[in-house]
Amino acid sequence: MSAELIVIVVLALFFLMLAIEMPVAFALGFSGAIGTVMLHSFKVADSVLANVPFESTAKFSLVVIPLYIMLGAMATQARIPERVYTVINRVAGRFKGGLAIATIGASGGFAAVSGSSVATAATLGKISVRQMIRHGYSAELATGIVAIGATLGILIPPSIIMIMYSIMSGESIAALFSAGIVPGILSAVAYIITALILVKRDGRRISENAEVLQRVGAAGAGGSVDVTDVTAPTVSIDTNAGVRSSSLFAELRSVFWLVLIIAVVIVSIFTGLTTLSESAALAAVIATIALIAEHFKSGVRAIIGRIRDGLAESASVTSMAFAVVVGAGIFAYFLVSARVPNNLSRFFAGLDVPPILIVVLILLMMIPLGMFLDSLAVVVIVVPIVYPTIIGLGFDGIWFAILLVKLIEIGLLTPPVGMNCFVIAGVTGIKLETVFKGVAPFLACEAVLVTLLIVFPDIVLWLPNLMASMR
Repeated sequence: MSAELIVIVVLALFFLMLAIEMPVAFALGFSGAIGTVMLHSFKVADSVLANVPFESTAKFSLVVIPLYIMLGAMATQARIPERVYTVINRVAGRFKGGLAIATIGASGGFAAVSGSSVATAATLGKISVRQMIRHGYSAELATGIVAIGATLGILIPPSIIMIMYSIMSGESIAALFSAGIVPGILSAVAYIITALILVKRDGRRISENAEVLQRVGAAGAGGSVDVTDVTAPTVSIDTNAGVRSSSLFAELRSVFWLVLIIAVVIVSIFTGLTTLSESAALAAVIATIALIAEHFKSGVRAIIGRIRDGLAESASVTSMAFAVVVGAGIFAYFLVSARVPNNLSRFFAGLDVPPILIVVLILLMMIPLGMFLDSLAVVVIVVPIVYPTIIGLGFDGIWFAILLVKLIEIGLLTPPVGMNCFVIAGVTGIKLETVFKGVAPFLACEAVLVTLLIVFPDIVLWLPNLMASMR
């Protein structure tokens, strides 16, 4: 059997295992092992299974992954994300469209401590969708805003996806983190503008519903008010529900903790005072101190319980991430043995088309992959294959990383299997098709952003180049 046919069979086996809901890590490892047997022998596959798990994880650079995951888990246990959302809502929520601004702003803040798009969607989906619907936003608009804001989680540093891209490609993690800052801010601004346009379109309905809720509150009505006639056909909203109450002082403390964590990460990137792993450890320690400080009055038992829950979540997510790394290492060995990266580079180099068109074609392949695969799995599968082609065509690997992340973001929102949309539908109880409808206008916004980054690569490369010149 030829190598090309073996590759096709193995890829078919891989997608079949995904279709029967086998975990991605096991699907990668099993199909890679079968491919190695078909390509070589059982003896070679046995050697790969014995050595690759150790070789793919015994890298000091991987220590930042559990540290940043712990940072996000401890920050969540300290209630930093929801309180920051409340603070932003206090400032912006009184203005028309302010809740949309607050949600996207809080998404950016939570992204800076979690590095995970799905975690951001799950956390803010519970908090902000209910608040927006209470104030007259349609279920479509509310869920669309949360879904697009959550995508900032894999773009704004620290980002687990960026770290994995660095490991797979050899690019500098610090350069990748700095490259994500300007596109991340630009994306947040674009999302806010799009959301405000949509709010203005639905402005009369939002204003009328807000007035109804104010009259109900003034009359002292308690319990539930059904606003489904004008907002969300599938949701019944409790007017007394929303973000858990907290004092203004507690909210400002959470803002302080968030700013401190971001400052530690950003300052370490720009100054080099600490290594990336040291800054990740320091940020995780600060998040743990914040957890202890915020729950100090609850007693030692409550603090220990919160820390235990945070560590358990960190261990669970870290185990999943490293399992994907191991599975991807086995699968990558098979692909390299079958000379897939070399053949792909040769194929693209032989095409009589502009190199930028090849990049666009590669990027477009990320959308269906992002629809069906976890973003971490997409990176560990795709980067070893396409990165040599990108470099061979003369493009910058840092620039391509940001574009890759943006296309993965689009995959997280694209039907039929947009992961962020599934998460938001799950935590809110809103129908999945409603979430997809709400996301549609923001996908057009994403297309414009990707086009800008392709046409003007300096948007991505300006800050990394500035950092390089300062050292």
